[in-house]
Amino acid sequence: MKSALLFFIGSLICDAVVSQPSDFIVVKKDQRTVKSFFAGSNIAFETVSGYYSGQINALQRDSLFLTQFDVRQVPTRLGVMVLDTVATYRLGFNYKEITKIENQKRKGFDWSASGGSLFGGGILITAIGLGTWIFTKPGTKYHASPGLIISAAGLAGVGYLLLRSNNSYYSIGKKYQLEYIKVK
Repeated sequence: MKSALLFFIGSLICDAVVSQPSDFIVVKKDQRTVKSFFAGSNIAFETVSGYYSGQINALQRDSLFLTQFDVRQVPTRLGVMVLDTVATYRLGFNYKEITKIENQKRKGFDWSASGGSLFGGGILITAIGLGTWIFTKPGTKYHASPGLIISAAGLAGVGYLLLRSNNSYYSIGKKYQLEYIKVK
């Protein structure tokens, strides 16, 4: 019994001594760390050649090794569609190729969705109001007032500003820097 316990504790100590800590990538803004990525974490980023998302397998020698999963709906024998992983791709990138990293923090109220609704609704009401204001006679039932058209255009403007204020990406090179940290 004692030898089995000694063997178990010895193997745990051996794993702790032999295991090497992984390198990691840090997104910084004004020399302050905003986000860290390491082996095992999920990442979504954009390069000059395209958009990639997946799980980081390893970070070695300034390179990011990523596993990307191709998940699609496939029919079963019963005719029901289920999600299935069709393929997995193993990709490698130099960390300097990354131009944008997606901010995956999705907590709280989504101002971007509200901005999209306000923008689309404001454009629609403005277009219909202008059409009825131009093509109908003043004083009729369907004649839109200038106040309605101006307020609808204002709502579209507020929606556009809410859409633009969405910080869903870290743009590397402008406000954010990407730094590779090598652990010895």
